[in-house]
Amino acid sequence: MAVRLHPDADQLVDYSSGGLSPALCVSVSAHLHFCDACRLRNDQLAEIGGVLLEDVNPELLGECALDEVLSKLDENTDIASKVVTGPQDVEPELAKLPQMVRSLLPDTGPRWRFLSPSLRVSKIPVGETRYELSLHKIKAGGKTPDHDHNGLEVTVVLQGSFSDESGVYNEGDFIVRRPGEIHKPIASQHEECISLSVEEAPIRLVGPVSRFLNPFFSFNPQ
Repeated sequence: MAVRLHPDADQLVDYSSGGLSPALCVSVSAHLHFCDACRLRNDQLAEIGGVLLEDVNPELLGECALDEVLSKLDENTDIASKVVTGPQDVEPELAKLPQMVRSLLPDTGPRWRFLSPSLRVSKIPVGETRYELSLHKIKAGGKTPDHDHNGLEVTVVLQGSFSDESGVYNEGDFIVRRPGEIHKPIASQHEECISLSVEEAPIRLVGPVSRFLNPFFSFNPQ
C-alpha cells in the first residue's frame, strides 16, 4: 500500500542539510526507507546543496584544524561501527525494519517494557536533549488509552498498521501530532503494529483515571 503521509518540505530540507535533531533525523530516515517519492526529493535536495557549495568562497583553516578533525574521528570510531553493522541477531519481527532503526538497537534486540496489556515500549538512546525516541508495539487488535500531547509527537509506522479517529495509517506513514490533538490508536486485527515515536514531552491521558496514571508516564530524552 502506498505511503500516504510524508514529512513536510521544511523537514526534508533540514534533514538533507543535517539540521534535524538526532531523533527527528532517525524518524525521517525511517520514512525514506518506505517512500520512493521522498527519497527522490531528498536526493534532489542533496544535489542542489552540492551545487550551492561550489559557489561558496573557501575559508582558511587554522594550523590545528586537521588534528582536531582526526581526533574527533577517533573518538567516534566505536559509534560509527555500531551504526554500520548493527545487531546481528534480532527478533524475527524486526528483521524487515529499516537498517537505521535496527542499527540503534542493542545486540539482543529492543528491551520491551510493559505499558498496558496491549502496549509495549522500548526506548532508543541517540544522544538527545530535547526529544525521546522509542519503539511502540501494539498487539493485533490492541488499543491504547485516549491521550493528548504536551508537545510535538512524530510517529512512523514500521510494521503493520493502526487507526484512530482521523484514519488508517500504514507502513511508512509519517504522522505528526501536536498539543490538543486527542486520539486513541488501535492496531489492525490481523497483525501487531510496531511504530517509531519521537516525543517532545510525555503524553497526557484523558478520562476518569487520567489524574492517577499520568504521573507514571516518564519522559527521558537520551
